[in-house]
Amino acid sequence: MTSRTALRIGRTAVYLVVVAAFLWCLWFAALWMFSDEGAMPPRWRVPAVPAGATVVEDTMMCASGGCWWSVTLTPPAGQSPEDMARQMNLAQERTLPPTLTDPGFVTVGANSRQGRLVVYVSYR
Repeated sequence: MTSRTALRIGRTAVYLVVVAAFLWCLWFAALWMFSDEGAMPPRWRVPAVPAGATVVEDTMMCASGGCWWSVTLTPPAGQSPEDMARQMNLAQERTLPPTLTDPGFVTVGANSRQGRLVVYVSYR
């Protein structure tokens, strides 16, 4: 391989990285500007269900304020929904930062309702 060929390969790699970074920034900007209307966080952003808990309902919901995941859990015997929320680090609503594969800020929280814990995940 000549130095000219190596230079061409290196230049092509730099172009590909620049284009990929530009597309990621474009995706990030689109989520930031339009996340309240129809954008849904990826399923993997929903917190893991603790051992012993039962998923009663797992749905995607949309309304005028946007779309979100809603997961209703029944806690294991002897555990309250509030205890399970603390175990899942959901005692207070929090905002998760963007990741490489999901450039949107995500709001994660939980509410206790009728002995169950309702976890919600949406773009901020």
